[in-house]
Amino acid sequence: MSAHRASTIGAFLLFTASALAQPSIRADAGVVNASSYAADIAQGSWFAVIGSAMGPANISIYSGPLPYPTELSGTRVTFTPAAGGTPVEARIWYTLATQIAGLLPSSTSPGDYDARVIYNNQTSPLRRVRVVARNFGFATAAQNGSGPAQATNASLNGGISLVRFTTGSVSFNGRTWQYRPAYPDESLVIWGTGSGPDAQSDLNGGTSGDQTAAGGSRVIVGGMEITPAYAGRSSGSPGLDQINFTLPPNVSTGCTVSLQVRNGGRLSNLGSLAIASRGSATCRHPFLTEQQLRSLDEGGTLTFGAFSVSKTDISLSVPGIGSFDLVSEDVGGAFSRFGADSVAFIGGLSVAQIGDCSVNRFRGGLNDVLSAPTVRALHAGSQLVLNGPGVSNRAIPVDEDNFYGVNFFTPGIAGVIPPSGSPTLGGGTYTLTGSGGREVGAFNAQTSFPASFTWTNRGAISTIMRNQPLPVQWTGGGTGAGAVVTVVGLSGTQVGGTLDDPILEVAVFVCTSAASAGQLTVPAAVTGALPPASGDITAGSIALLGVSADPAPNVGQFTAPLLAGGTAAGQFTYSWFISKSVSVQ
Repeated sequence: MSAHRASTIGAFLLFTASALAQPSIRADAGVVNASSYAADIAQGSWFAVIGSAMGPANISIYSGPLPYPTELSGTRVTFTPAAGGTPVEARIWYTLATQIAGLLPSSTSPGDYDARVIYNNQTSPLRRVRVVARNFGFATAAQNGSGPAQATNASLNGGISLVRFTTGSVSFNGRTWQYRPAYPDESLVIWGTGSGPDAQSDLNGGTSGDQTAAGGSRVIVGGMEITPAYAGRSSGSPGLDQINFTLPPNVSTGCTVSLQVRNGGRLSNLGSLAIASRGSATCRHPFLTEQQLRSLDEGGTLTFGAFSVSKTDISLSVPGIGSFDLVSEDVGGAFSRFGADSVAFIGGLSVAQIGDCSVNRFRGGLNDVLSAPTVRALHAGSQLVLNGPGVSNRAIPVDEDNFYGVNFFTPGIAGVIPPSGSPTLGGGTYTLTGSGGREVGAFNAQTSFPASFTWTNRGAISTIMRNQPLPVQWTGGGTGAGAVVTVVGLSGTQVGGTLDDPILEVAVFVCTSAASAGQLTVPAAVTGALPPASGDITAGSIALLGVSADPAPNVGQFTAPLLAGGTAAGQFTYSWFISKSVSVQ
């Protein structure tokens, strides 16, 4: 047999095997909102199916007249009521082997459904999906539900615009889109899907009009609630929702002002908006320069060094094991490459502004719930060196992934975690130095650890009552102007999978205050977003409340040379985190 014929037959066999492969929907978060990537699909919304062998190897996009078809290039998606009944046929926008975008008809009743993909007459295993009346999610620039929102500005270029960190323009789809930060008092539009059923939209892109009142829609920007001027379908685009709103004159400014939408009593994905003082060409970031922000706007990456000294005190109560405190002291971090969607995470900076509360909800496996921005760490030497109170020329080693870290102290838990080291960190200035490595050159950074920090009403809180305000008090924690205290609450319940590999529904809130305030009250609207949880980890339920002392955003800044050229910005900070297990009722 000739080599050419063998190659042809091999290619044919591979094609045949691929064509006959059984479609498969990913087990965790395999059917999600197409904008936010959150679970629970709203009536009349666009959803994404993630899996394998679900369509052709190259993407097939429907470009014909409306309505969208129920079958495209051999791919169909159906939703069968879990209690039995006639399958609902979704309409298909695009399909390829690993992802499908479909529109769920507005007539689909809320409830549990079994979703399946049919491709080339092969049917996938079922995946359970919950259909709800409303679950709005907005699109982000990174197209993953996080980071800067894909917002447009009615005041700029006739609305052919984007909200971004800096000022410039980009050509796309035959149009020139201008971009800059938003200003107070300007009217913006965010785009997404899931605001609720609208049968007039499904087939031909009609709209039944404003649904602000019906959905109780509110846009939450930097902790301020805004009633939209319009929230509903975008005319001419089935399933596409737009929310038009005006920023208040006293709205927070910054590059990562938090953005969230409440619709139908549910909170959307958590993203951010770049907001600047009127006339400014660039938003204000605590330590990134205009050049660095511009690079991110243009699709570039940023190399940033994030390091910290930290003290953690976690009080846990585990049935069958008992109650114990897990105290540890650590130092570590890395030089990593980030994109624009990750800028809010650089150096531990939250999208929450001082005085702001934000909430994020997750549903999926542990990897989905605990996921962080994907980064690549750079090599800065075989070790770093730390000096300061209680520490003299302490080596901080690097692991195989180029992350640096060492544990100073863990008292241990009998039979669970062996003890190590002894208490080390004290109030005062710490210096971190590096002599340089394969990718990052020598650097020197300093930060000041607080002398004391006490969560004063820690013992009085054992339960978070949903829809009730939660007061938290502390003393200390500040080492200068701008020092903050962050209150974090988390609750989650296992909704599927196994105890070893659970599928969780989790909500996390983050509230910030100036450290000098000594107190913060978590609003009732925020506690109400937490799902009930007993805090019993062994029963697939967890609830934690924590208080963290953190420096001002501009503390500990430094630069380091990159051996490939240029410099990396960096920040050396501290964190003193105190938490305890609670229940949520």
